Amino acid sequence: MQNKFISPLISLKRTNDVFSKHILLRKEHKAFLIDLLNAVIFDKGHHPEDEKILDVSLEDRVLSPLHPEDKIGILDIRAHTRKRIYTIEIQQYFEKDIGARSYYYASKVLGSEITRGVPYHKLTPVIIINFLTHNHLSTKNYHSCYHFNEDDEHSRLTDIVTFHFVEFPKMKKKVTSVMSRLEKWVTYLGAKAPAGEVIIPEDTMFKELAEVEKVFSKDKEEMLRYEAAERYEMDYASHMSSAELKGRKDQALETAKKMLNSGFPVSQIAELSGLSESEILKLKQQA
Repeated sequence: MQNKFISPLISLKRTNDVFSKHILLRKEHKAFLIDLLNAVIFDKGHHPEDEKILDVSLEDRVLSPLHPEDKIGILDIRAHTRKRIYTIEIQQYFEKDIGARSYYYASKVLGSEITRGVPYHKLTPVIIINFLTHNHLSTKNYHSCYHFNEDDEHSRLTDIVTFHFVEFPKMKKKVTSVMSRLEKWVTYLGAKAPAGEVIIPEDTMFKELAEVEKVFSKDKEEMLRYEAAERYEMDYASHMSSAELKGRKDQALETAKKMLNSGFPVSQIAELSGLSESEILKLKQQA
């Protein structure tokens, strides 16, 4: 099938996995990644000015997947400085276990250091950044930051892991001239506009990004990968509901099996599992 390049009339999806890596993972585009990371960490004001990121080393890591929806376990973007490791993921669908997912990735990054024999006190702090195109958290702010704090006194247990969640739909609309740096990035990444259109006209960096988009949209190989990523996301979204229902049914069947083995009456199992008595009797016959 002949490849269809993005025309001036077709919107570019800037959260697309292939495009976001194109602008943030290439060495020649390192300035974009540094600017985005600084926009996130200084948005909350928790970092002294002397910790501003001036340079990063780029990585592209693949983790062993635990779940099929993990897109073969790819940590979308990973970079590190002398003081910290940063990972960025752009989530384009609702993930009910987003907290557990982020914690899993943080543990994998820390675990990779421990296996190299690094003592605990020398572990490099990990910053997990999630850009979310759907609302996931109960917080009101579009940018939420989490640490390990004591419940009552709120003292910090450790700074070894920090979690940032940036939820696009919660960000209030503003004119670009009064936006914070992070708000500009969220506006850019969430924009649905033709490739090459300048999303933040008064900002030089976003003008440069518009020029990068023009080159990207004319690259046959990149566009094939872009379209493949779009098809994956569309196919996954269309099957999410049915997959979730199947998962619930499998869990109910497993619960029913355990209750049967423990001697619970069929009527009680039906009440607690949500299965019909005929389904439970069928399980009983198969046992």
